[in-house]
Amino acid sequence: MKLTPRRHEILVKTLELYIRTGTPVGSHALAEAVDASSSTIRAELNTLEVEGLLTHPHTSAGRVPTDMGYRYYVDYLLRERGEPGTGLPFRAPEGYGGVDELLQGVSEGMSEVTRLLAVVAGPGALGDPVARVDHLMLREGAYLIAVSTESGHVSSTTIALPPSVEGAELSEILGSLNSFLGGRPLGAGSLEFATARRYLSDYNPLAVGAVLEAVEVLGRATEKGLFIRGAAALFARLDDLDPASLSAVVEIFERRRSLLRLVGDALRRSVSNPSGVVVSIGGEPISHALPGTSLVAAAYGDRERPYGVVTLIGPKRMEYDAAILTVRSAAETLTERLAQGL
Repeated sequence: MKLTPRRHEILVKTLELYIRTGTPVGSHALAEAVDASSSTIRAELNTLEVEGLLTHPHTSAGRVPTDMGYRYYVDYLLRERGEPGTGLPFRAPEGYGGVDELLQGVSEGMSEVTRLLAVVAGPGALGDPVARVDHLMLREGAYLIAVSTESGHVSSTTIALPPSVEGAELSEILGSLNSFLGGRPLGAGSLEFATARRYLSDYNPLAVGAVLEAVEVLGRATEKGLFIRGAAALFARLDDLDPASLSAVVEIFERRRSLLRLVGDALRRSVSNPSGVVVSIGGEPISHALPGTSLVAAAYGDRERPYGVVTLIGPKRMEYDAAILTVRSAAETLTERLAQGL
């Protein structure tokens, strides 16, 4: 959305004041930060409200940002400011003895710096990239499916196919699947598998479904390598979370599979984002499962083969510049440490 310079300044100042104070922002408060009269500011606030960027609670004369207003502000931080944040970047302490200890320390440090919920997913949490899928006929209609991952792990399971599906068709399915999934991270309910079903739509749907289910089970994400810190910090800000939002947060952490899908989606979107940082607000993709909250994430490791993802979750009224700086710095730190062998 294009705004005039004055409206842009008023909107950004409104966001900054609201994030800092938590109270609706009126024209008098803005007059101290913007070079314009109170009447001019009121008129611009009305326009920004009509455009859906601001709203006002109840009969209050002050404004608060909408999700669209937050999105404008975050895009401004990511694109126009370049490197957001004015504080010192996050750096993990030295001297960790292993990867798990390092990831746990990073999650603790991120939460302490931002007072937000920090979730760090290690290489094992989101599944291992597939190198190849093979099959072996056991008996009529029964096949062994073997999945080889890039880490060298091989696992297998058996599937049963309808009599109408011959071995030659199964070979074609796996050939197409290998070309599609080669090197892609596996995870329960991952977007790649949904796309793969469409990619293989010319083949017998029962056979395709059996193969994809087997491959997904063998490469399923696990809770091992998932480090979470800062739940107390998040719950301390109950005034920023409505009951429905708080209930969604509690539910998703009780159902860890949902959390794995959340951070897995964040990783994929981070890798495809030029800035390397992805921010999801309220009902937007990724955070839609956590209404009333925002998520800031960045993948770490090689861009083509990311190791994992660092994530901050908190109320929409969070200090986005600090959160963006923290996840970006944490991701860079982990990339460097892992490349150097800790």
